[in-house]
Amino acid sequence: MSSPEPAVSSWTCSRCAVTASWMPGAESPGRPPDWRVEDGELYCLGCRRAVAAEAVVDAAPEASKADRVRARAAALVEFEIRRTPDRPNSKIAQACRTSVPAVVKARKRIGVPLTD
Repeated sequence: MSSPEPAVSSWTCSRCAVTASWMPGAESPGRPPDWRVEDGELYCLGCRRAVAAEAVVDAAPEASKADRVRARAAALVEFEIRRTPDRPNSKIAQACRTSVPAVVKARKRIGVPLTD
């Protein structure tokens, strides 16, 4: 009979190498809530946001710097909307350091309305 696998007590992001763990003696509820496994790799929320923004910028290498900045900002807002679609627009705007109207506009653009 095999013994049960030990509980994981820390997680390291595959991209930035940041490590998250629970304090010694604390009951571990598992992997940090906003971390995800994608293609067998574990990514923190910060890196997930960065990858989403970089993908848009990489898709338009000939764009002007100003256009790349705008595309990156829009990609971050869209990522946050898709990640937590029921989150209030004000909270998404705060997380992305943008305005509530920018979030509303992005919701319309990608077809993800805020549900009550």
